[in-house]
Amino acid sequence: MTQQPLVIVGGGMAGAMLALLLRRHGAGSVVLVESHPLTLPETPPLTPSFDARSTALSAGTLAVLDELGLGLAIREHAAAIGTVHVSRQSRLGLTRLSAQEEGVDQLGVVVENRWLGFVLLGALFSDDAITVRAPDALSGIRRLEHGYQVSLSSGDTLHTPLLIAADGARSKTREWLGISARDHDTGHDALIANLSLASSHEGIAYERFLNEGPLAFLPLPDQRFALVWTGPREQVAQWMAMSEQDALAQLQARSPAGAPRLTGLGERQRYPLVLTESCAQVVPHGVVVGNAAHTLHPVAGQGFNLTVRDLQALASTVGGSDHPGSLRTLQAFASRREKDQALIGQASRWVPELFRVQHPLFAHSRQLGLVALDILPGLRSGFAKRAMGL
Repeated sequence: MTQQPLVIVGGGMAGAMLALLLRRHGAGSVVLVESHPLTLPETPPLTPSFDARSTALSAGTLAVLDELGLGLAIREHAAAIGTVHVSRQSRLGLTRLSAQEEGVDQLGVVVENRWLGFVLLGALFSDDAITVRAPDALSGIRRLEHGYQVSLSSGDTLHTPLLIAADGARSKTREWLGISARDHDTGHDALIANLSLASSHEGIAYERFLNEGPLAFLPLPDQRFALVWTGPREQVAQWMAMSEQDALAQLQARSPAGAPRLTGLGERQRYPLVLTESCAQVVPHGVVVGNAAHTLHPVAGQGFNLTVRDLQALASTVGGSDHPGSLRTLQAFASRREKDQALIGQASRWVPELFRVQHPLFAHSRQLGLVALDILPGLRSGFAKRAMGL
């Protein structure tokens, strides 16, 4: 009997990575269903864009990409992070996480999403055992004894022992699997843009905690930063409406000492910081991953890196299994990931809130924390290894 394919719904970065990892770990065939067209551009997107969105990839995520044979291609068009500079505006105390101190070549890299997507899609289309159904979508599912019958809007029907929801925070597949989700609206938004610089960033990423929320400058190729500027929704609306020069002046005033001077601001995009967490991640013959499982505050850029660790664990658990959809198998995956997910999720919620508290006692404790990280190599190293996903 021919093994039925594992079906992934959602062809974004999480779905594409998972399809490749499942094949790497022994899955016989995979079907990827995506509602938008998925095609490789005729010309690779090699020219850096002033308006493109980017993703920070930790050292742990790069190791997974290396396992897939994609790490070199990613690094060729990414900016390495050699140092992370963490500080608090208007307060003493800062800390630096260093690749040299950790004995690694880099803490991570920052890559434009369009290049990362190009590399992932190229790998997908190169594997004959991965079938990409795009554009197509689920129109319904029916529970069977040993899996699901999946109906597609194209009129086709698939049978699968494991249905995987990777279709984002508003996942319809998650709903059909009978898994609810909790939303927490922080009341804050993130402004995303790229910045041009007067001098080299020298591979330094800056995380700056302000009264209104965290501000991040992430190194990009060709003397650019990727900007993540967070704050209350009304304030972000004002930042969006500012002229380029006024916005640059506001950012320069908030920049840490020693950061390069900002000379240009690309297209600004705004995203509400609504944190979503699924109430379960597994049911018999069903699992949710990526933003369908959890979305995080962008502080420290941990969202996609946490997802990659989830995907690696799922693929290694079910990829070569004779019963990939059994509840026992899926619960083993969920148990493996519980501690890491809880730790990163709690940090992403509480760190931004802690740095916004203005009470002098909390302010003093925060500064002691930054000073302790900077003085104590063991404490700093442990924090760095967690951030690198190692």
